[in-house]
Amino acid sequence: MISRIVKKWTRSLLACCALLALPLVLTGCLSHWFLESETRLQLENATEDYSILSLDVVSLDGTAYSSWISETVLPGERSRVEEGDWIGEFKIRVKYTESKDASGDTLMDYRVLDFEGGSMYLQVTAKKGKLEYNFR
Repeated sequence: MISRIVKKWTRSLLACCALLALPLVLTGCLSHWFLESETRLQLENATEDYSILSLDVVSLDGTAYSSWISETVLPGERSRVEEGDWIGEFKIRVKYTESKDASGDTLMDYRVLDFEGGSMYLQVTAKKGKLEYNFR
């Protein structure tokens, strides 16, 4: 008698677990829940007097690059979200001008940043004439 009750409860419990797990299985590859294979990046220009022209990933020796965000981002604006296969530590180049309307000489700032994968939001600020980068 007790074994029948245990079997019924076990079957009911397994059926409930299967129904609850079904939406999780249908949402895509389970590995993407744990391992990101690309980074979605949005850039915010939080400066007051600089216009950002682009963000590129650069080779260590600086001779080759790949554009990641190639749009002008004026002060107070945000770029579109761009996807890239960039996970890990990379040297980046930000092209910018010291103007609110993207006019003037093009300047370049090089940094090494760590991209963790998934969705990332990079805020660029300026202090004492230098660009600073913070992930939010």
